[in-house]
Amino acid sequence: MSLKENPQPDSILTDSESSQDGKGIKQDQQVPAEVGEKLPSELTPRASLALFGAFLAMFCSVGFVNAFGVFQEYYSKDQLKNKSESDIAWLGSFNIFCMFGMTIIVGYLNDKYGPRVLLTVGSVTILFGLFMTSLCKEYYQFFLAQGLVFGVGLAFVVLPAFATIPRYFLRNRGVALGITAGGSSLGGVIWPIVLRNLFEDVGFGWGVRISAFIMLPLLCLAVLTIRLPASASLNSKHIKVKPDLSIVKHPVLILLAIGLFFTYLGLFSPFFYITSWTVSLDLDADMGFYMVSILNAASLFGRILPGLWADRIGAYNIMIISVGFSGIICTCWTEATSIATIVVLSLAYGFASGAVISLQGACAAQVAKPEQYGVAMGSVMGILSLAGLIGSPINGQLLGRWEYLGLSLFSGLAMLIGMLVLILAKLKLNPKFLRRT
Repeated sequence: MSLKENPQPDSILTDSESSQDGKGIKQDQQVPAEVGEKLPSELTPRASLALFGAFLAMFCSVGFVNAFGVFQEYYSKDQLKNKSESDIAWLGSFNIFCMFGMTIIVGYLNDKYGPRVLLTVGSVTILFGLFMTSLCKEYYQFFLAQGLVFGVGLAFVVLPAFATIPRYFLRNRGVALGITAGGSSLGGVIWPIVLRNLFEDVGFGWGVRISAFIMLPLLCLAVLTIRLPASASLNSKHIKVKPDLSIVKHPVLILLAIGLFFTYLGLFSPFFYITSWTVSLDLDADMGFYMVSILNAASLFGRILPGLWADRIGAYNIMIISVGFSGIICTCWTEATSIATIVVLSLAYGFASGAVISLQGACAAQVAKPEQYGVAMGSVMGILSLAGLIGSPINGQLLGRWEYLGLSLFSGLAMLIGMLVLILAKLKLNPKFLRRT
């Protein structure tokens, strides 16, 4: 069957996308046009290519950010050894701030112009930022190149990838976004190993440059494959729809953003500090380095499998469970004092936290129309940028004063507070607590 015979999901409005009365959104209800008629598969060739491109985009963007623990460890012992852990952490946190903060603007542009131009701009900016980072010597240079330029490029890649996939998938949106976010987990497994070996073999400068060359063909594929559904592309040629900003006032979206704000205050702490925690215990330094890859490997499964479950029992339900378990595991961080227990901690936290990134898009899309996806996701990610900006430096200060116990308690409790706010968002969407939401 050709693409023309299969209506794209973008052209189908479910109850959750068409009824926004302020009292909540009804659950997705996809009923065939005729009783007994089988719904067409959502996995068309065009949708498959878009999903593949989004996976690559996340591999090169958030996946590389997940490897910042390698940079943190390298900078503290070499180029920025005169700086505190908190100062170095600002590079990673400002990276996240730019990545999420710019998505408000990028989301508007994505809804207006589509993903291709934005992905091209973002890919060029990411590569330029990495090449400039490879030449840096001073702290302010790293801040501008790796923190600012690279971070802005990330926003132009991450948002279009996340906002395009929900326009192809309705019934399988959770698992589709889980696969998309899985690219960042795979990147978090591969990039730390690649970077560490490159830093040891060819030095920092060429190590970063080679990483950029690895990204080049992958980002080109992402630009070519991430396209709007055929129906949306045809409509955009005839009707220029002005992006609808009213979605940012939706109470469920506001509660979702607040809940994720608290969650993100502590979410990345284990990713940034699990290696230094292992080293601080005088355990195997090489194994300590691989903890980041172990954590991200578990996160890969934690982003895909919960997405599959979310399509059956609800994205908000899985998100709440994920945030709650992540917070509990993080508060127990300092009880892991051997290689075996740290491996178990990394596997458990990686799997539990994986759904947070993969399902935030599905939760935002649940209260938005297809033409509002970019603005909806951009507004949520914009709030998260503030948490990304202050979270890691706060953790760095806590580490300096109260060591890892203070770090783990702050991060864990912040996520548990986020879970409580997310429960309020779920109840606002559907007052029946045990219903699919």
